[in-house]
Amino acid sequence: MTENFTKVFENLKRQTYRKKINKIWNMIREGKFNELDNKEQKLAMIVMNHPEYQENYENEDLLNGREYISDNEFNPFLHISLHEMAEDQVISEAPLEAALLCEHIEKKGYSRHEGLHVIMTILINMIFASFANNKPFDEQRYKTLLAKCKKVDPSEIQNVIQREFTSN
Repeated sequence: MTENFTKVFENLKRQTYRKKINKIWNMIREGKFNELDNKEQKLAMIVMNHPEYQENYENEDLLNGREYISDNEFNPFLHISLHEMAEDQVISEAPLEAALLCEHIEKKGYSRHEGLHVIMTILINMIFASFANNKPFDEQRYKTLLAKCKKVDPSEIQNVIQREFTSN
């Protein structure tokens, strides 16, 4: 594939996902949540749990696939996508370690949302490490890190993650 084709394809993927979020957001605003299918309802719940991103769900520049560039905040669509991945892992128990970590965090008095954010933090670090090292996603390392984080108090998890990714 040519570089130009790759850029066009990436832009189309971004557009498709963002327009899906926009459609779901509009359905929520119009009180039509029940008209969404099960998968869309799951995504709608994630969208509703992130009111801080609402202005982005209607931003035409972003909906048209423009790359998200900001010096001070995380890409809201990437955040929603990662949230969806973490939720899928916990629900399907694949990997089981993700579900067990989320359960551990909830038993310690934190919300499921906070548990999913921990999984997302590990996931984004794993993805970044894969790209940075030009290697495939290391599923075994991911499972090991999820299990390692389950062994510590949730207040210490960020330190475990930082040690894991600053030492490699």
